[in-house]
Amino acid sequence: MSLAQQFLPRLFRRGYPTPRSTLTMLVVLMAAWVAVIPVQQGSALAQTSLATEEGLSRLVTIDADDAFLPSVLAILAEKSGYNIVTGPGVNKEERVSVHLKDVPIEQAMNLVVRAAGLSYEIVGRSFLVAPAKQLKEQVGLTSYVIELKYTDAPTVFKMLSKFSAEISIDTTGNKLLLITSPKVISDIQRVVEQVDRPALQIVLECRIIEVAVDDEQQLGMDWNRLSQLQTVLMESPVDPNGIRVNNEGTPHLTGLDPSQKGRVPTTMPYFPLETRRLGYWSKQVTAFEVALDLLLKRGRAEVLANSSVATLNNKEATIQVVDEIPYVARSGGVGGQVQIERTIVGVRLAVRPKINSDGFITTEITPELSSIFQFIESGDTQLPWVKRRLTNTTIRIRDGETVIIGGLLGVESTKTVHRVPFLGDLPFVGSLFRHTSDLTRKTDLIIQVTPHILGTGYEMELPPRVKEVEQKFLPQSSDTESESEE
Repeated sequence: MSLAQQFLPRLFRRGYPTPRSTLTMLVVLMAAWVAVIPVQQGSALAQTSLATEEGLSRLVTIDADDAFLPSVLAILAEKSGYNIVTGPGVNKEERVSVHLKDVPIEQAMNLVVRAAGLSYEIVGRSFLVAPAKQLKEQVGLTSYVIELKYTDAPTVFKMLSKFSAEISIDTTGNKLLLITSPKVISDIQRVVEQVDRPALQIVLECRIIEVAVDDEQQLGMDWNRLSQLQTVLMESPVDPNGIRVNNEGTPHLTGLDPSQKGRVPTTMPYFPLETRRLGYWSKQVTAFEVALDLLLKRGRAEVLANSSVATLNNKEATIQVVDEIPYVARSGGVGGQVQIERTIVGVRLAVRPKINSDGFITTEITPELSSIFQFIESGDTQLPWVKRRLTNTTIRIRDGETVIIGGLLGVESTKTVHRVPFLGDLPFVGSLFRHTSDLTRKTDLIIQVTPHILGTGYEMELPPRVKEVEQKFLPQSSDTESESEE
């Protein structure tokens, strides 16, 4: 039995027939009703909120030519279940043409209002439509703080410059301070959620080697000769029954004895490096490494840089092995002042990797080698003549593949004076006990870069010195920890 059925007869029997008494009775009954069923009322409010959200996402189709703006807004309000409130700046005679098919109501409202040169805000269950300037004054602005985890605040600030919000940067805490409306902040939060994500990291294994050109030709480093080699050096296990690459088969291999590991097969067809048929094995790259290692062991090549460096995606990593050489740029003047300047020469390698959506890595590589050729006299000073070898290339490779760049040729001239001690320094006759030899050396700069995407099982190898320190100190620290635990 309801509360009205329980209390209404009793109240009338006690003598409350007047309208004022009846109103008092109804107030009492409403208060009792609210006190008894708060859970049911809250459930109804939740259902209403859910229905409201569904109303905004409901699809609508409108075809209107030269229709009054209030009429179109009324249709959208009826379909969504929202109310429409227009400000004083809205022209009731404004006409719009709308042709929309299966569009969410909120998107349709945005398009119609923008077509009329207006703006809107959602306040509760109502659309408030007014000019943008008046709307900013009528709708209360709120302050918000967005804390960024991974992306720099100045970078996000530039991206959000088009939003109608007052934004300031807290560089110390990497935060954004915003003053805007609830509708705009929801759009900004969606953008920040997509942008503020951890960037991928890449490890770059870089090696720069300087090789004498004559030695290259003698030991097979010439690219043309490499492409014509008939010796096959396999880089992966091979099926003795033959290989099929791109639906093209190879004959049986001979001379493969499992007991003789490392031997080269007697017969094997030749696939050039540039052909599309090159599969999971090759010969040119292996021949290149063998010839290069032979040059290094014989002292015919010099490793100028051999480093591994990690960098963020689409960020440049730089490796420099340089010397800073001072020289006198200007002398004299008041008090005999001397102006000293410096020039930097050596090896510099800049690499910018970018991970594509298909897993490939677009890598921009800029190697540079500079050296002082000689000093040129200019008045009372000598200025350095700097020679530079520089190239730039962008290539698309897979994770773990190696890029090899060559052809940065250079010529070095060396003058050596040989003399007999003491006798070679004597005046007049000293030239009989000394001689001078000029040596001209032509070199080629070879750059190898291998990128690895972190997170795919690759572990960055530590330098030998770091390994020695770990072996020396880590066991002691572990023993100390075990003793402290006991």
